[in-house]
Amino acid sequence: MGYRCVRCGASYSAQRDYFGCPACEPTVPANLEVEYGSPPRFPVGDWEARRPGLWRYAEALPVDVHRSIGLGEGGTPLVECRRLGDEIGLPGLLAKNEAQNPTWSFKDRLASVAVSWARAAGRAGIAVSSSGNAGAAAAAYAARAGLPCVILTTRAFPGTMQRFMRSFGAMVVALPTAPDRWALNRALAREWGWLPVSNVTDPPVGGHPVGVEGCKTIAYEIAQDLGWRAPDVVLVPVAYGDALYGIHRGFKDLLAAGLVDRLPRLVAVEAYPSLTRALSQGADGPVAVEASGSRAYSIATPRGTYQALRAIRESAGTAVRVGDAEALRAQRELREREGLLVELSAAVPLAAARRLAASGTLHADDRVVMVVTSSGLKDLEVTDADDEIPLAEPTLGGLARVLKERYGYAA
Repeated sequence: MGYRCVRCGASYSAQRDYFGCPACEPTVPANLEVEYGSPPRFPVGDWEARRPGLWRYAEALPVDVHRSIGLGEGGTPLVECRRLGDEIGLPGLLAKNEAQNPTWSFKDRLASVAVSWARAAGRAGIAVSSSGNAGAAAAAYAARAGLPCVILTTRAFPGTMQRFMRSFGAMVVALPTAPDRWALNRALAREWGWLPVSNVTDPPVGGHPVGVEGCKTIAYEIAQDLGWRAPDVVLVPVAYGDALYGIHRGFKDLLAAGLVDRLPRLVAVEAYPSLTRALSQGADGPVAVEASGSRAYSIATPRGTYQALRAIRESAGTAVRVGDAEALRAQRELREREGLLVELSAAVPLAAARRLAASGTLHADDRVVMVVTSSGLKDLEVTDADDEIPLAEPTLGGLARVLKERYGYAA
């Protein structure tokens, strides 16, 4: 196994850590991807006979399944969203519910593969820079593997997420700024030999290539659930694009193996318009933008990554910027209309799907998959902080008055 730059194709040894491609760093910083010594196998019959989960697809991953660290990650449901789909003109709308992973986000896929690889390679510990989801996932799998874990964060993120990361026994430390986290993470990798599972560079390039391999399995599961067919469109919330690029890589694997007949168009949904502007300007890399105030903190980055931009272009996709008002509406609709409680950052695909359907970019006969990346339990203090439960008198009349005044329900 080795690494290959997603931009220039240069190859590197897997015997050391690289923080993006050294050759591309001076011009357009770009991530690396895993390069296998021989093409991964796709024994579909064996896959279908196994229990659902990420390690069902072990032949396509860079770690021997017998050395894997697992908590039951993967195998998440593909849920029909009929009510909302009919309402916005997309009756084939589906949600890939990654909130059902062990720590309630897609980051468990990255953490499972990366921590498995780290322990197999004799790494001394796990280091991660995180606002919450990546840190919690890394902490949980490090605990499972018996490895120490340091999470570098800032105090700007919600208290719920900070407590969540600490709950698995990780050593959580706040630093003054986000770039401070990345610099210290690089030092941990270089000086202590710990595996840096998240982005560690400024400008960002994305997470460790081994971890990104775990996101391929989202594509495998979607295709398998659809009878080994690719959907028309997949919408993914994007910060540094690990999920987006991993999903794209997964569908490319399936296409090369003849298991699907085309690639789905990928839509990157972002809180700030870094990728949107790069596409409109024809830029070689992401564009840095002014960024402040978004409540969708898991995707609130002022600059996307080259890997995300490449996935969009190779799949003939697009990028959509979604603001807080649209995201809050989508989050409320998903929980009240479809029973899906998702993080605000995970609700943005619905807002983007509505807008793209209204503009004619998406069509009624398209099969559209929204990747809802994380559970809404994690940010209730951000989205519902002022939503106090009303008090009613203990009579039917008192209950009826509250139901009508607060909820608009007439008994």
